Amino acid sequence: MAVENGMNLNMNPIRTLLFIATVLSLCTGWMLRSNSAAPSAKLPAIYVESNYNFIRYDKNVLHIENPQERWNNLFDRFEKLAFEGDGKISIVHIGGSHVQGGYLTDRLRSNFASIVANASGERGFVFPYEMAKTNSPKTIKCKWSGNWTGCRNSVSGSDCLWGLSGINATCNDAKASVSISSSRPDSSLYSFDKVRIYYDCSRNVQLVLDTNVSVLGLFTDTLGGYTEYSFTPAVSVLNFGYTVNDDSLPGYFTLQGVYLGESANGITYNAIGVNGASTRSYLKCERFDEHLQTLHPDLAIFGIGINDANVPAGDFDAAQYEARYDSLIGHFRFANPNACILFVTNNDTYYQKRYPNKNAIAVQQVMYKLAKKYDGAVFDLFEIMGGLGSINSWENANLAASDRIHLSKKGYELQADLMAVAFQKALGDYLDKKYN
Repeated sequence: MAVENGMNLNMNPIRTLLFIATVLSLCTGWMLRSNSAAPSAKLPAIYVESNYNFIRYDKNVLHIENPQERWNNLFDRFEKLAFEGDGKISIVHIGGSHVQGGYLTDRLRSNFASIVANASGERGFVFPYEMAKTNSPKTIKCKWSGNWTGCRNSVSGSDCLWGLSGINATCNDAKASVSISSSRPDSSLYSFDKVRIYYDCSRNVQLVLDTNVSVLGLFTDTLGGYTEYSFTPAVSVLNFGYTVNDDSLPGYFTLQGVYLGESANGITYNAIGVNGASTRSYLKCERFDEHLQTLHPDLAIFGIGINDANVPAGDFDAAQYEARYDSLIGHFRFANPNACILFVTNNDTYYQKRYPNKNAIAVQQVMYKLAKKYDGAVFDLFEIMGGLGSINSWENANLAASDRIHLSKKGYELQADLMAVAFQKALGDYLDKKYN
């Protein structure tokens, strides 16, 4: 057996690979420890505008309950992605109009990518809101043929078969086509070589994918309500349609969302939002579980509460609100038992534009209670904003809309920056403790 400088040169190949992997792992830890700068200093800087004297920047932290296992495991994965470029992390952010509008979530998607050295990952879940005759994020573009109608889970009296998105677009024509793309902040388009189309349809309808690609794999889950395709070459625009095979019978096709995917490492930030949606709205979605499981969320961001709390003082039922969140969290933990939960408290609002909405305080209390119950975390937007009545200062600074409920584009982007800084600080604090 040959030995040189004390090292066995005829090592088993598997043992050799294990030895190399161990050395690389030790080197990564040594580099983080040996450099004079703290590990947190190696994370990319995220700029946040800090010249508003009414904002409580000192409160801009994540309040994490019981971080020892669940959150530490998530931070370990962020570390590996940030410093080694290895791994995939799925984030699902669910809410109402604050999410549907896109200003908040598009900025957060970019910020999370910055934390891990711009490993942006797949584009993920997308809904073409314009097809349902409602507002859409600027980063989602769609074209279509046929006459489509929308159905939202937040509209009183609506009764549709919804999926995870909580919104549908339905066409009853004999055939129709759809074209969807999504862009980054620099206007470049995401590319993808696999897609998942979430839908419901009559039995005489056939789904048809773009004929300009070669299909490599196809899988349909009839009960789950989706079809997956893998294909070549990668494209930046999804083109698909449907045809009714038997014109003698009426047919319909209901689009519930699409997933634009590829195999690259990185963060996939999925945004689920419907104007006017409350916790009750998403509990009406029959295919919520089936669709959510396909996203396998590692981090769930819950921002549902504005519409639950938009009632007269004294009419808000905190116990019912908590119970509905219990159900929603059950869906997420079923999709991934190890998922981390981050609650975002309501921004300050006024009820009917005249009365400071004290229900935000009750929402805040419930979210802290839920965070303790589920080893979650709270980003206390209500406190950071300045508390009750602070929406006035935000409006005067052009950070909030005149309805005293929504923020402005600038306000949502500031919120996204504050959230990213708070998350990055929690990650950095964990790494400093881990290596010091």
